[in-house]
Amino acid sequence: MAAKYRQIQKFSELLAGLVAELPPPEAAAAPAPLQVVDMGCGKGYLTFAVAALLGDRARVRGVEERPELVELCNRVAAEHGLADRLSFTAGAIEDTAVAPVDLLIALHACDTATDDALAMGIAAGARLLVVAPCCQKEVRPQLAAPPVLAEALRHGILAERQVEFATDALRAQLLAWAGYRTQVFEFIATEHTAKNLMIAAVKGGPAGDLALAARIRAFAAFYGIRRQSLARQLGFDLTAQ
Repeated sequence: MAAKYRQIQKFSELLAGLVAELPPPEAAAAPAPLQVVDMGCGKGYLTFAVAALLGDRARVRGVEERPELVELCNRVAAEHGLADRLSFTAGAIEDTAVAPVDLLIALHACDTATDDALAMGIAAGARLLVVAPCCQKEVRPQLAAPPVLAEALRHGILAERQVEFATDALRAQLLAWAGYRTQVFEFIATEHTAKNLMIAAVKGGPAGDLALAARIRAFAAFYGIRRQSLARQLGFDLTAQ
């Protein structure tokens, strides 16, 4: 639990800085509470931390597939007088209808659940997306070692790390194509979790850049990636000529 605590603490610290740097919403007559969604929130550790961090400035919602955890989190929120600004709903990420939001977060949503969260945030017009991906299973069967890497990637551990790199690099590029200024960085030391990469994206860059689209397709082709969940949900064809 100490390792989990440190992950939540560091995620929250970084989130506070990113939120502070957000430009005000366009055409806002008066400051309104930030609408925050935590996708795949589990027992709500991060969700509660973010609600405490942002206080009355935000309305925070956690989305979790397991109804028993949703019931537990809602009960704890009510017992601590947080029900007016913190709530939890049951459902899979890809099936959850999300109204316009300012901030979407996800900590270790497994495999394509991270892609589902990012796609949902983009569709909801989120000004800030902050995710720490977990496993990357979707790309692994597709990975076709380019000749120059074939000898190296015959080692399982190196292939796995290359899959992680290729998946998250592709996500970052797709976010940029969708109009988000994107950063990828280590948010905590590996002693606390091996899944320590964070993707943070702020809405505001140009969307649909044709030159970037060509580079993304070249990157995917280099690794033999023909299908990827975020690309599919954004309507981006990785194999187009």
